[in-house]
Amino acid sequence: MLKRKSTHSLLACVLFGSVLVGCASDKSTSNPSAASDTNGTESLSMPITQKPITIKWYQRNYVETELKSMGEMEVFKELEKRTGIHIEFVHPPNTPDALNVMLASGDYPDVIFWDWSSVPRGLTGLINDGVAIKLNDYMDKYAINYKKALVKHPDVKKFVTLDDGTYPAFFQLDPDPLRTSYNGLITRKDWLDKLGLKPPTTIDEWHTVLKAFKEKDPNGNGKADEIPYSIAKTPSGTALGGIGSGMSEFTAAWGILDGFYKDPASGKLMYGPLQPQYKDYLTTMASWYKEGLIDSEFASTDSKGLTTKLQNELVGTTFGSLGSIIGNTTTLARAKNPSFSLIGVKPPIGPGGKSYNYSSQTIQKVGLSAIITKSSKYPKEIIRLIDYMYSDEGQALLNWGIEGKSYEVKDGKKFFTDDIMKSKDGKSPQQAIYRYATPVFGHTKVMEYEPWSQISLPFPEQQESIKTFASADTSLNTTLSISLTTDESSQLGSLMSDINTYKQETVLRILMGADPISKIDEFQKRLKSMGIDEANKIYQTAFDRFNARK
Repeated sequence: MLKRKSTHSLLACVLFGSVLVGCASDKSTSNPSAASDTNGTESLSMPITQKPITIKWYQRNYVETELKSMGEMEVFKELEKRTGIHIEFVHPPNTPDALNVMLASGDYPDVIFWDWSSVPRGLTGLINDGVAIKLNDYMDKYAINYKKALVKHPDVKKFVTLDDGTYPAFFQLDPDPLRTSYNGLITRKDWLDKLGLKPPTTIDEWHTVLKAFKEKDPNGNGKADEIPYSIAKTPSGTALGGIGSGMSEFTAAWGILDGFYKDPASGKLMYGPLQPQYKDYLTTMASWYKEGLIDSEFASTDSKGLTTKLQNELVGTTFGSLGSIIGNTTTLARAKNPSFSLIGVKPPIGPGGKSYNYSSQTIQKVGLSAIITKSSKYPKEIIRLIDYMYSDEGQALLNWGIEGKSYEVKDGKKFFTDDIMKSKDGKSPQQAIYRYATPVFGHTKVMEYEPWSQISLPFPEQQESIKTFASADTSLNTTLSISLTTDESSQLGSLMSDINTYKQETVLRILMGADPISKIDEFQKRLKSMGIDEANKIYQTAFDRFNARK
């Protein structure tokens, strides 16, 4: 059984787990609607089962602002009509331990769809402990469409198997890097235009722009109240952020990241704060902070506080997503200021010599995934149900909804209807689509850029910005899908918990001027004494295993 303990968020998120041993037995009955071909593969006919069955599907309610249950969505009503399988959604409370409490009870639903990187020992732990069944024995016979998707997107396969070749779950597949490039540095374009400036491309140009935002009253209220750069602390409460957020974004200009990253020259993993360039990065950030170019409240500002500052015409640049920062903020701010405009800019070029991407999410090929638990009486039927979601018909249903209601086809291209894009009851497209389909959040399917972008990127600035973000160099980034053995997980948990706490506290004090820059030398020596080299070796070993996957 999985231990009920919290997992410390490492700067490079990883899946915790050990190598597979064994799998659950097959307890399902034969499917009367399936016909076997000569190689043992069963072709899919509808309905999947002649006698209706109900399965319990555990996941967070991503449409809770509109519906009490995802079962109320038209996509799942239609899915039941086609397959004969009713999905009874079980939505846990939004508490950190909800999943662990359920797992510890031993009373499992049929399917659990989750972000397993947040669970101790991850997917391999679930397989080892007998919670999830190994899918390998079912793949060739019942998962035809899923396997076709993996063949169509061959660079995805390493992300969906474990180090020993086990298929532990059905993943949200995200093969298009354009769709995953939604985080980055964002600036007020209308302020740039007013001051006759271009979007900054280098660290020096960033300094020039931030200084102009501070001194030249771009919001035009006659007050020196502009905040050149502000961010929101992460949900975990850390002000510097983790991978792809906060002040850490700027480390990429020095050719490093604020955590474990891949050295482009050697291909090996390195730890950014231990490198000589880190002192130069921190010196620059401390200088910007002293000049008043960085929000003096950045260490305590949450996402709501940042949104308020943006809407009140105070913040000139920030880091965030195209949806929550550019989309939501622009919608609200333009009610008062029609000229309000936010755009994404490429990561700045600095001593590192390239516009390096910071956020590792950009190169990830998968998202959340669904396991089938040992408690299920219907593993074959569930696999066929999920596999249908990866078929052309299933893809259209999950990503677009119901033709004639949520989308229509014009000249061979799909478009969401006015009921979605121009809702009569005043709902945003994202709110309106919640009743029909899942284009904007993950599920067991292939995420598609077109339906996602029609809903998520209504402003031209967003559509242009995502191309800008996607054009950054990703050679520093590493996968989030590294699997750790039980011993590795235990060692890293012990090492990185203390290291991360010490790092956050020390770097924050240096950046805000409480400690001198010279403190960085002592800081780096302390990291070594705390075992950062040992942690690096563990990650490298796991990274090598990932690269060896076939």
